[in-house]
Amino acid sequence: MKKELNIDVLKNAMDMKGLNQKKLAEAIDVSRTIVTSWFKGEKFPRPDKLLKMGFTLGLPLDQLVVEMPSPLAPVVSFRKKMNRKTRDSHFEKAVDMAKLLEQLVDFCPFDNLAQPPTLKNPVVEYHYLQRVSSQIRKDLDVGPCDPIAPHQIIQKFIDLEVIIIPVLWGSRQNHGNALRIFLPGSKTTWIYLNLDSNVSDFLFWMVHELGHVISPTLHDNTDLSEDFADRFAQALLFPTECAKRAYKEITEAKATTGKVSIIQRVAKKHAISPITVYRSINAYADNYGKEKLNFDKSLYSVTTRLNKKNQTVSEMLNKGKKYSAADYISISKKEFKTPFFNILKKYLSEKEKSFGFVQTVLSTTLLDAKEIHAELTR
Repeated sequence: MKKELNIDVLKNAMDMKGLNQKKLAEAIDVSRTIVTSWFKGEKFPRPDKLLKMGFTLGLPLDQLVVEMPSPLAPVVSFRKKMNRKTRDSHFEKAVDMAKLLEQLVDFCPFDNLAQPPTLKNPVVEYHYLQRVSSQIRKDLDVGPCDPIAPHQIIQKFIDLEVIIIPVLWGSRQNHGNALRIFLPGSKTTWIYLNLDSNVSDFLFWMVHELGHVISPTLHDNTDLSEDFADRFAQALLFPTECAKRAYKEITEAKATTGKVSIIQRVAKKHAISPITVYRSINAYADNYGKEKLNFDKSLYSVTTRLNKKNQTVSEMLNKGKKYSAADYISISKKEFKTPFFNILKKYLSEKEKSFGFVQTVLSTTLLDAKEIHAELTR
């Protein structure tokens, strides 16, 4: 947010005190030119001068200053782990990363004349989301109830000119499993995907981020945007036809353990979490006037135990071995078809940037940054 003086309130207070710009400048011990630049929005007062101004005019800080959103400020959203909160420090770090990504834009292999298509008027409504899901499944050449593979979502990202940045942020220490940064100046989208995420959740998070990409008009409303992305992911990965079949089978089962087993089996087939299946079925039931399923506690307990046994995506891709910088870059390129490391390599070479750039843009450790930098510049 950009801070600006509340000029209307400021002028009114000056009139009440019988002050013009010259007298105000004298009162707070600055030049008339400085005050003029403040009024024009060319400069912003230092904290000590701001306090003097407030004292002189009898205005509290929250009336003297307003926060204005910058039209070119990056749009940042986190896919958080469980219910962890995104703190100011997380946002500030993401903004620092966005500033560096801006420097990479000119090295992107995209056509600058046109933007890929997105949804005209996205809404959080069951039947609308099912229509969107159906169209995307047709685009991907996937049947109404066939599982969607990760490479198909990756291709969709490529078609939409999204740059995927696979990262190894750890399975516990980092607050997020994905980070999306949209740069409005260049209209480019960069999505960090944490490979140290559980395999049963990873596909959902990818599709969740795809939901954000195709609904840019919702970016200004965080809650609505997140709700849309979640429901879109459910609709695409487990649409109405799947939910209808599963609902019938589950309601015919008598014991809760049998019902849970059905959801687990279906979830495994679709490579998604049982929780996603459960929520999709209940969304179907709710919209078709059927009785919703009600065994949350049993399902969540079983799912938690299963997740502890599952591999992370990074373990699966590198067969449990420790990653070298070469492994990390090679797997990222091969599995995610990302141009990011080619972009970064060209930038580092042309601009002669140090490993510090790599450390910030990837939010990685100093040691890893040095190794990645050496691999890209050798």
